[in-house]
This record gives sequence, structure tokens and C-alpha cells, in this order.
Amino acid sequence: MIRAPSSITFSVLGTPVPQGSVRAYQSRVIANNAEALASWRNDVAVTAQRHKPADWDTKAPVELKCVFVFPRPLHHFGSGKNSAKLKPLAPKHHVTTPDLDKLLRSVSDSIGDAVARVLLHNDSQICSIYATKRYATDDFLGVHITVTALS
Repeated sequence: MIRAPSSITFSVLGTPVPQGSVRAYQSRVIANNAEALASWRNDVAVTAQRHKPADWDTKAPVELKCVFVFPRPLHHFGSGKNSAKLKPLAPKHHVTTPDLDKLLRSVSDSIGDAVARVLLHNDSQICSIYATKRYATDDFLGVHITVTALS
């Protein structure tokens, strides 16, 4: 009998934080979002650990799917009695920072963290990625993550 691939799906609340933005300061390289990134990566790792099945193979190749959800800026909405309505020219797609690849890096490094090794032994096991970023259409802000073990 062929066993179907196992998947883990979970959501992490909060504004997603990108990884990889750095700046130089007196010949030292420092992350300009280090505190927020550490908190975000911890939230992703803890949530992944809570949803990890007992028989999860941390050395299996995986597919990663992420949907990053951001709040709309206030200037996308009207004013006064129209404050709950989107302006006609408000963008449909989230095309501003943070970059999608940097958001993915923060998630993949979190679930394959060198210390916790939550879902992956190493994030190089990610063979396939599907990712989007969008504006919130409800009250949820954060990321929806699905990790599927490949056979």
C-alpha cells in the first residue's frame, strides 16, 4: 500500500517579519529588525512544534506553502462615511515591502532552525515552494503554512 504524503497546516498570528534585511554600522553588520525577527521566528517555530505529528519525519523532502497576510494601509480607504470602503484605485495585490523571498526565508529558517529542528533537519530539504502575499480580507493577520512531506 502506498502511503499518502502527510501534511501539517497551521497559522501564525501577527504581522509577518522578513529575514535578511541588514545594514552596516561602524564596520559591523547588524539586522535592522533583529528583535521583531527573533520574536516572529519563535512564534513560527512554537506553532509548528505544536502541530507536528508524533510520526513526522524531520529528514523527509518537503513542499512548503505560505500565504502571508498583511493589513491594508489606511490610505487605501476613503474618509468620513466612506472610511470602511476601499478607494477605487486601491491596489488589489500587495506589491510593497517586505519582499516575498525574505518572508519565506524567515519561515523556512524557523521550521528548520538549527537548534530546534522543528519540522526539518535542514531547510535545504524544501524541494518545492508556493508562496503569496496579500492584503487581509478579514481579521486575520499573519501567515498560513502548509508543509507536506514528499514521498
